[in-house]
Amino acid sequence: MRFLGKSWLSLLIEYTLTLLMLVALVLTISLPWSIPAVTLHKPGESDFWFEKYFIVLVISGIMAILILWQARAILRIVNKGNPFVNETVKRLRIIGIQSLVLAAFYFVSVFFVTKFFMVLVFVTFSIVGMILFVFAQIFEQAIAYKEENDMTI
Repeated sequence: MRFLGKSWLSLLIEYTLTLLMLVALVLTISLPWSIPAVTLHKPGESDFWFEKYFIVLVISGIMAILILWQARAILRIVNKGNPFVNETVKRLRIIGIQSLVLAAFYFVSVFFVTKFFMVLVFVTFSIVGMILFVFAQIFEQAIAYKEENDMTI
């Protein structure tokens, strides 16, 4: 089913990405109030748990918003009907870099916030970052094939 030249699924995903960006922004802004409510740690306590959680979650929130922004931009390129352009490759690489930056941040954070989920997030974003570089390479080759095909016609 198509709606204004776009599939309803791609429109739904585009709107969902926008909604997720807004949710991530609201959650990031609300951290000074939500951390004490969820963890029962308050600013200035010994061991600085509030401050550690705050730094980790603020950086995670900002990176999540940036990644969602790039993903939404890729979806808009796809919705225009020609995903095999250099802009897609560029954005896939940017998301890959952002994922690896987040992974590196979590790797360093493991030494300050010793929680098992920190290791899981590090491993997950490391793998996602590397996979995105592979996808960028695949798209780059597809663009080359498409350009070659367009020239022969």
